[in-house]
Amino acid sequence: MFHRPILVQRFKVKLTYLIGKQCLRGLFSIISLCILSDMLLLPYAAYACEPIENIANFTSYTINQVISMTLPSTIYRRWTHSREEDQGDIRVYRPSDYPFPPARGREGLEFREDGEFIRYQIAPTDGSLAVHGRWSVKDTNVVEVQFPNQSTLSYTLTILEYNQHVLKVRQTKGNVNQ
Repeated sequence: MFHRPILVQRFKVKLTYLIGKQCLRGLFSIISLCILSDMLLLPYAAYACEPIENIANFTSYTINQVISMTLPSTIYRRWTHSREEDQGDIRVYRPSDYPFPPARGREGLEFREDGEFIRYQIAPTDGSLAVHGRWSVKDTNVVEVQFPNQSTLSYTLTILEYNQHVLKVRQTKGNVNQ
């Protein structure tokens, strides 16, 4: 983790050297190298903004901010389970303001940018019971959800489809229906 800022700095030095070369002075070459550098440095953006001596002072909140950049912004909201649309093991969620048909309570979930996850269970009064946990990205479109201070088991969700109107996920580990 601590070697990444040095790699970023070395890459910048090499890029500056290449741009100064006679063969790469064309506008197209410079633009191409800049785009390439942005693509390569994106995973290290948080490290590149900090002086090397301050890297050890990262807080967990700062790290969660970096992690949260890997999920699209449309996911950060409360989603309500639309069980009528489920297809086998694929669970379909809609924004909470979606016009659902009448039901005796609905489950839901919420991703927050700081890494907090809220699972909404159906309460005994048909309302919602919030269970707080944490989410973290494990792989492309794979999110692990943990409930460290709860009796609820952790599980992994694979995000299959998302946009501002629908979120489709597949549970790949654990048990959602506790």
